[in-house]
Amino acid sequence: MAITRLEVYRRFTGPRRRHPLRFWPITAANVRAASKRKLPLLLLYAIPAIGTAIFSFFVYAKFAAEARLLPDGAGGGLALVDMLAQRALQRLEVRNNIAEFNSYSQTFALLPAAWFGSALFAADIRAGAHQLYFCRPITRLDYFLGKFLTAAFFTACAVLVPGLVICAVAAFNSPDWYFLLEEWDVIVDTVLYSLVWIVVTSSVALAVSSLAARRSFAIVGFFAVFFIPHAMGRVLRSLEGYDFFAISPIYDLRQVAIEIFDLGHSWPGIPAATAWSVLAGTVAASLLVVALRLRRLEAVG
Repeated sequence: MAITRLEVYRRFTGPRRRHPLRFWPITAANVRAASKRKLPLLLLYAIPAIGTAIFSFFVYAKFAAEARLLPDGAGGGLALVDMLAQRALQRLEVRNNIAEFNSYSQTFALLPAAWFGSALFAADIRAGAHQLYFCRPITRLDYFLGKFLTAAFFTACAVLVPGLVICAVAAFNSPDWYFLLEEWDVIVDTVLYSLVWIVVTSSVALAVSSLAARRSFAIVGFFAVFFIPHAMGRVLRSLEGYDFFAISPIYDLRQVAIEIFDLGHSWPGIPAATAWSVLAGTVAASLLVVALRLRRLEAVG
């Protein structure tokens, strides 16, 4: 005999209105639900927070040393030339430090992308919530955007926010706002590279989440997409050459960082066009999987 538990139903008391962005309530609800558990937030963002603090201190120390190199009323001649050369070198080191932080430390952004992104579709499929979504006037695109922006939000907190914090430290501590006036392109590069990383990781997370019935399976699939080609690339590189690094999205993202920030070195040595092509293919394949799964879920719902 079926029993209905009436205590789980509450009378709706808020105003009824239609949101102009139909995907936004899905994003807001998912972000609020995922943020209720504080322990995953603490564990997943601890390393990016520590790295941000360390690199922020390095940037502050570089500009503090630069400010002491050339005091007011400094003498001329070779001593002044040497001081200017040292200041230019320290400014270059600050730029390289920010670029290196963005290209290497963002590997830790895989953790929140895997944890929060891999459960978005899997949780709805397991609970049957997609049937309720598609009974409402919500299109597949609205549903996808709501989930994608949720994964992008949590990934951006580990990728974009730390980079912008370090750039802000550099801007406020550079003499005469030098960093903001002369090195503003570093901020643009940080945003651009972060967006590339967010799109790639969020797309993969949604693809594996749409194929898995449980979060644990989706997380395993997410890391398999990134680390199995990564390991294969290292093995094939030792046998054939550096071009096989291109099968690894992680190496491709690193090569894209080199191109965007213009770091001046070529490791891992993948052609830029190849790296961009592999990443674009990864995103396209992920979105195709999501589109096919959403079409099937809508038909079932």
